[in-house]
Amino acid sequence: MRRLSASLRGFFARDPFILFLAVSGVIFALYWAVTARRETIDVPLSVQKSLSDDYEMMAGKKPDAEARAKLIHDYVADELLFREAVERGMHMTDKTTKQRLIDRVRFMIAGAPAEPSEDQLMGYYAAHRDLYRAEPRLSVDHVFFERKPADASALLAQLNAGGTVKGDDFWMGHDLPDYGVSMLRGMFGQPFLDTLNKTPTGQWIGPLQSTRGWHFARVRDRGPAAMLAYPAVRDQVKQDFLAEQSGALVEKEVQKLEDGYRVRVEQ
Repeated sequence: MRRLSASLRGFFARDPFILFLAVSGVIFALYWAVTARRETIDVPLSVQKSLSDDYEMMAGKKPDAEARAKLIHDYVADELLFREAVERGMHMTDKTTKQRLIDRVRFMIAGAPAEPSEDQLMGYYAAHRDLYRAEPRLSVDHVFFERKPADASALLAQLNAGGTVKGDDFWMGHDLPDYGVSMLRGMFGQPFLDTLNKTPTGQWIGPLQSTRGWHFARVRDRGPAAMLAYPAVRDQVKQDFLAEQSGALVEKEVQKLEDGYRVRVEQ
């Protein structure tokens, strides 16, 4: 070992340039080892301008030097925290973050869709007529009780004889005019709606139990399901058409991506 050390000293003494290269190499290797793991966070002029514009919009004035420094500091802090979140795999485990990333990619793939022509919209409307059909509607009178009334038969007879009955207050009132069946279902439950659908128009029935309490009810009028005219639903047709077009583009890209993966579904 001593002979090796002496030989090296002699070698470097004869050629100092070799010693310089060796030391430089060691220093460079140490520098690379320390800095290679450090990522760069760029704050380009375009980002700085965007930050300043946002500040001016909110504050009503351009940021001074101190404000600009704070804006850049906050931007870098957010970037650091984002990268830390990715490093910890939160983009894979946090459902909200994951869904936002998925939505962003969907938007990037689909892009801004082209404006559809009127012929395209009318064709979509004709091909999806069931989507634009008004549901059946009922106009209902009801008398509400929080608890089942003890003298139910007498109250029902009184109502069918044309009399009035005083019940408890109901948050939507006692006259429900021209309500869609889905709204009635949401308010009172499917069994309640089924009973109303079987009841002759104009006849009081009850007491019926709903998700809210107890009711004497009468269907005053009925409106059948009907096709909605194109002008009345054009905006919805356009929205549905564009959603279908975007969905098709995304699905096409998903199929391409799927070729690069092996999907395993545990049984």
